[in-house]
Amino acid sequence: MPTTVSERNPAPAAAATPSARDVFGAEIQYFRLDPRYWDTVLARFQDAGLRCVTSYVQWGTHLVGPPDRQHPAGVLDFEGRTDPRRNLRRFLEAVERRGLLLNFRCGPFCCNEMPYGGYPRWLVMDHPRMMAWDWQNRLTQGYWIARKEGSQPSYLHPEYLAWCEKWLAEVGRMIVPHLHTRGGCVTMVNLDNEISYIVRDSFLDSDYNPANVQPGGFWHQFLLEKYGRAARLPYAARYRTLDAVPAPRAVPATIAPDELPWYLDWAEFKTWCMTGYIRRLRAMHEANGVRGVTFMTNFNPHRPEGVPTRMPAFQEAVGPGGIVGYDFYRGVFMSYSGYHSMARVLKLMNASVRYTWSAEFMAGTWNKDLTKVGRVSDEHTRFMTRCALAHGCKAIAWFMFHDRDCWGDGPVSSHGHARPNLAVLRETPDLLFRRMRNWDALRPQADVAVIYDLAQHLHTYLGDPMPCADNDLHIGKPVIAGVEAGRASAEYEGLFRLVEQAGAQAAAVDIVHDPAALGRYPLAFMPGGAFIEPAARAALRRYVRGGGVLVVSGPVPQPFLAPGSFVHLRAWIGQAKPEEDALAAIASVARLIRRHVPRLHVHVRPETEMTWVDWAPGGGLGDYGQPRTLASAVLHRGAAGEMALFVLNHYPEAARLVVTFGRDRVARIVDLDTGEAHPAARNRVTLDLDRKCARVYRVEGVPAPRRARPLQTARAGETRRKKQAT
Repeated sequence: MPTTVSERNPAPAAAATPSARDVFGAEIQYFRLDPRYWDTVLARFQDAGLRCVTSYVQWGTHLVGPPDRQHPAGVLDFEGRTDPRRNLRRFLEAVERRGLLLNFRCGPFCCNEMPYGGYPRWLVMDHPRMMAWDWQNRLTQGYWIARKEGSQPSYLHPEYLAWCEKWLAEVGRMIVPHLHTRGGCVTMVNLDNEISYIVRDSFLDSDYNPANVQPGGFWHQFLLEKYGRAARLPYAARYRTLDAVPAPRAVPATIAPDELPWYLDWAEFKTWCMTGYIRRLRAMHEANGVRGVTFMTNFNPHRPEGVPTRMPAFQEAVGPGGIVGYDFYRGVFMSYSGYHSMARVLKLMNASVRYTWSAEFMAGTWNKDLTKVGRVSDEHTRFMTRCALAHGCKAIAWFMFHDRDCWGDGPVSSHGHARPNLAVLRETPDLLFRRMRNWDALRPQADVAVIYDLAQHLHTYLGDPMPCADNDLHIGKPVIAGVEAGRASAEYEGLFRLVEQAGAQAAAVDIVHDPAALGRYPLAFMPGGAFIEPAARAALRRYVRGGGVLVVSGPVPQPFLAPGSFVHLRAWIGQAKPEEDALAAIASVARLIRRHVPRLHVHVRPETEMTWVDWAPGGGLGDYGQPRTLASAVLHRGAAGEMALFVLNHYPEAARLVVTFGRDRVARIVDLDTGEAHPAARNRVTLDLDRKCARVYRVEGVPAPRRARPLQTARAGETRRKKQAT
């Protein structure tokens, strides 16, 4: 049921993966800087060793007059006639003079703490018929929430796409002369920003625009593409034609299994609309001559991740050479919960898209009043950056590089003054591309799998009022087969933490998108749930028949595998909050790993039990000292045998950590920051790390002994030499 249309029609073979060196960069917004400081800020950027400038190019910023016959997208100023900050041409030339690259982020939507998210006011205020509608046929709220003005366009509405075409034709004339293939700077082009109906992509919030739901609309075109004819619909209700199928407009407290496919199709339809929109924008750019670039788009935070912003579907939509990034924003010192959320998303990206990277990675903070939010220290920026790199993030575009309105404590000021966290942006490319061996080829290694089953997270999504509110996970309606929505998603999240607190590492495996990946792991954990689709069940059956050990926690969906072919823990074990996971659950996971995974890539534990006491929120002392492993060790391995090790200390105080290698003979590890070597004794190293700290090491193996030639071979060689001499 949850298998998407695009996954049944896979994309053509992928083009070359971009070099991380050419993707690393940060956001510089020319229109928010005094032009006299453009070159100063670019010089700081270049001195930091960064290569790819990213910048929004906003329709609303360059708009200086309404549309007319001569100016179909409105009167636009790209030369600074009305304001020198609008001189995009001069900014592009400044980037090119320094030999830098550019990600041209031209929307049509940009968000960016701007009125109407960068759209022209008249676009979102004067055209209600082309806006997204909710289940009650009300216009959805647009981006300028503070003033409650404007709405969100309906992505596939022909009138909206016509406006997009006019805008992209104008920016196309700017892009083409500056393409890198023509000696310019533009190497990447953003196919809109954070495509999610401006965070209104919940089940009932959108998109009931008549262009979608009227007979013959896009909803019915989707059903035609998926089923072909009404007789094939797997719904409880019967329809003579596809055009007669209504869109669901309510979520009941309980959904019967035979009614479920109708709801799941409406959820998939949102993904279909968003990815169809991406493809249309890409086609517009290509028609304008924008070729030889890397098209990209980005995910804003969702929980559970990938619903309805389905990662493999977005990857297919950006095209064979395109990439899809994720936007990571955290508090001014990343919490343990924030760490696990980021690590989990990156692991799913490793399993779902061709290139794992962050299109917006927080540097600075939304508020200039640092008395309210605190300073953004270099320690936090370094820790957050290295935690992301540890779990497979191959490149980062920091957001922002400089201060501007609605943003403070960036790596540089709006005049180019350096801040302490600029050091992190400078040291990271040096670490990866000078001190490390072949960063592009290194991949994080995992010991076990945690299964991402789309069906379980769709169940959560059906009742979730705001999927983009990633601080909250919906638990509640609808109940299906006695299981509340959200329970399986919470278990999925908790399983990653339990594995890591057992000292190991788990990879995400998308059982729908890439079931064959499951065979790489001897042990797989899967959250129980209300239902499972036949293709996922078949993949699990192949896995256990091939010798894999499957562990299911929570209720088993029916029908499932034969009893006895998998380990059933019966109760949920991962429902607690981070740092509150039950010690018995951690021990249970650790026992399963020891039993079924004889050799871990790397195991980490504190040298002695770690406990600490802190002030409780309500006053008095609160004991946060339950002994648990709040540390991570992630081994990266390359095709040529090179290895790197990331060790992360999440404790709020310094810790001595014992790291044991299980699959490699290790002679020593070398700290890439200090050059200090740590010899390994019996494949074990003890490291002393400060609190909230991440260190990176080069791993050096024991040279393999030269193998003596077999006696028979040696004698044959000696006889041959004597004959030659004779």
